[in-house]
Amino acid sequence: MILSRKARELVFSVLLLTLPVIFFYSNMKDPTKLNAFDRVILKISAPIQQVAVAGFQKVLSVWTDYIYLVHLQGENEKLRKENRVLRANNKILATWARRGRRLERLLKFKQQSPAEMLAAKVIGRSVSPYFRVLRIKVDRGKTTVRPGMPVVVPEGVVGRIHRVFGSYSDVMLSVDPSSRIDVVDQRTGARGILRGAGNDKRYVAQIEYLLRQDEIKQGDVMVTSGMGRKFPNDLPVGTVVKILKKSYGLYQRVLVRPSVDFSKLDRVMVVVSPPPPPDPHAPKPGHKQKIANRIGLKPYG
Repeated sequence: MILSRKARELVFSVLLLTLPVIFFYSNMKDPTKLNAFDRVILKISAPIQQVAVAGFQKVLSVWTDYIYLVHLQGENEKLRKENRVLRANNKILATWARRGRRLERLLKFKQQSPAEMLAAKVIGRSVSPYFRVLRIKVDRGKTTVRPGMPVVVPEGVVGRIHRVFGSYSDVMLSVDPSSRIDVVDQRTGARGILRGAGNDKRYVAQIEYLLRQDEIKQGDVMVTSGMGRKFPNDLPVGTVVKILKKSYGLYQRVLVRPSVDFSKLDRVMVVVSPPPPPDPHAPKPGHKQKIANRIGLKPYG
């Protein structure tokens, strides 16, 4: 008699439910009490158990790796966030360190200068279409500074106070066409007048009234002469980059690259009082002052 489909499914389901029970019962028996049927069941169930155990271990391994990767991904994201924070903090600390070094240099520069100086903060910049700084504004006004006062940094000359507006001032740079500064060649002592070339694309100035016979070379450093007691003497102004000497005429023309990077200025010094003039009665360097003989006095003892 052929069983119906429903009956076959029922029998198959009963077998599937019964076999695990039989396998479990046979595996749990004492080995000394196994009968022939139990040994057959064990022989049949052994490969099935091996496959099941291997499959379970594989699934467990995959699941463990997944959990580990999820955890590792979380740890990596946490470390990345910490790294970003540390890098941001390092940038902030590096910025503060640079500012501290600049302020330290300004303070040392002020202490070593014989002129009276006043620190000022750059609060604004006027730029050309080529992003070249044309003028700067500082946070010192009419109560502390006046037009014409020199503006300097340890690297050299910045320019002069041009106009004063309440609590701030406009600074005309040394490369401005209206600027005039008396300078000398640090190497030869040749003297001229530095004037801005008015170039919108690059920072450049020119020195006028340099005699043709003055031996100027590329790379010479031009410094303030101190004439007129406006700028302290020997402040760097720029470096000679080009010499234009014609075959005729009384003077030569020299182009100079300024010693100060105007685009990076954040603090400057305003010379509010020039250095005192040299004492004409002061002994010259290397001069030994004579000691007058003490008449009528004898050492004790």
